[in-house]
Amino acid sequence: MLFSSLIFLWLALPIIWSGSLLLPKVARNGWLLLMSLLVYAWGGVSYTGVLLFSIVMNYGVGLQLHRSTKKLWLAAGIVVNLGTLAYFKYAAFAVGEANDLLRLLAIPTFELPRIALPLGISFYTFQAISYLVDTYRGTTEAQRNPFRLGLYISFFPQLIAGPIVRYKDMNQQIDQRSISWDKTAEGLQRFLYGLAKKVLIANTLAAVVEEIFALDFATMDAFTAWAGVLLYAGQIYYDFSGYSDMAIGLGLLFGFRIPENFNFPYASKSIREFWRRWHITLGAWFRDYLYVPLGGSRGGEWRTMRNLLLVFLATGIWHGAAWAFVIWGLWHGLFIVLERQRWWPLENVPYAFLVVLIGWVLFRTESVALSLDYYTAMLGLSTTTVPFDWAFYWDRELTVVSLVAVLLGWPWGKWLFSGTSTDIPESVSGTSTDVPEKLPGTFTQILQITLLLTLFLLSTNALVNNSLNPFIYFRF
Repeated sequence: MLFSSLIFLWLALPIIWSGSLLLPKVARNGWLLLMSLLVYAWGGVSYTGVLLFSIVMNYGVGLQLHRSTKKLWLAAGIVVNLGTLAYFKYAAFAVGEANDLLRLLAIPTFELPRIALPLGISFYTFQAISYLVDTYRGTTEAQRNPFRLGLYISFFPQLIAGPIVRYKDMNQQIDQRSISWDKTAEGLQRFLYGLAKKVLIANTLAAVVEEIFALDFATMDAFTAWAGVLLYAGQIYYDFSGYSDMAIGLGLLFGFRIPENFNFPYASKSIREFWRRWHITLGAWFRDYLYVPLGGSRGGEWRTMRNLLLVFLATGIWHGAAWAFVIWGLWHGLFIVLERQRWWPLENVPYAFLVVLIGWVLFRTESVALSLDYYTAMLGLSTTTVPFDWAFYWDRELTVVSLVAVLLGWPWGKWLFSGTSTDIPESVSGTSTDVPEKLPGTFTQILQITLLLTLFLLSTNALVNNSLNPFIYFRF
């Protein structure tokens, strides 16, 4: 169920939130677990079985990690988690690639399996693995209550598209968390800003992006090609960061602080900096659970470069079952390796943004062949071109949205998020209270509430009048 859907905004969220506020503390975790499973099942009941299997399996393995054979249990848990992910996400791709090879050898091919990808499986699988690894390392103790572990893995605000949350950051909050006016106001503010970013900016840009990328790239002019990838850069940023803002806001409404996931990535001066600002929790996951175990920067420059390339190879594969994603990941990894060299001369925003833009073509087309055609158009090398009807698509709304997207995509847009954290917060501790301290009453807060209500009404109106409401990271 999309957070930016009318049924979630006007039905599901009020029911879940009201129940969480009205129920006694002892029942809130159970209520959120039940509601999380129902929200997830809305996208497909069959997917829920995979999620429940993940909860039960990781609960059982976690209990075994105190034994003398804990390395075997950890290995088994990781294999089952990654094996489940590989089956649902990569089996069809692997069979397709094998069939291509068999055709060259004139050998009968396999029937291509039809496997539906469970929503959010890439995200909750990584969360489950982090729980097992942290339990093995002794960073956290195994959870002996299956319902609490189930809530950690299935918590609906960040279940489908992150941010990827560590168990050690959620454990104490599951046991004890506070609800206050300040936290509720912060959560509503963050959720509504995220909703506006998703509905008013990302969806508006998506309407034109869909039209451009549906064109024949072989006859596309250079201006349209560059405009298309620029608009897509805005769409994917506001689409994903807006959804992350909504997840963080929802977490606050239920008393949880969820890690930040974005920090103005297009203001980066290098690709290394970009990955410290883009999808922060994924980058941190790969750093702690792949890069460091591989040896990190220990062992010399060559091993460091190898480890970095392996991490970004894995990053590309995590995003999708296509060679375009593999190349996209290695493209970023290549520049991160180059930036480690003393002789590398480039470190500025235009350079980093250009590298990211070129990579977004692979990400959007999901095809190496189509990407090559698009790059040809970007270079102005198409032999014949058909002009795009910009007069029809570039209206006043798109002009305003594009300007707003540019303004808010840079650090000077931080004023919009005044009062919200840009750091990964620590777990909530201390005595919890269900009674708000005070109602907002200052002139500034009144203006802020007016802005939030306006954004909510505009977003609702856009959802009523526009059926286009995609979410890019649902595919991952």
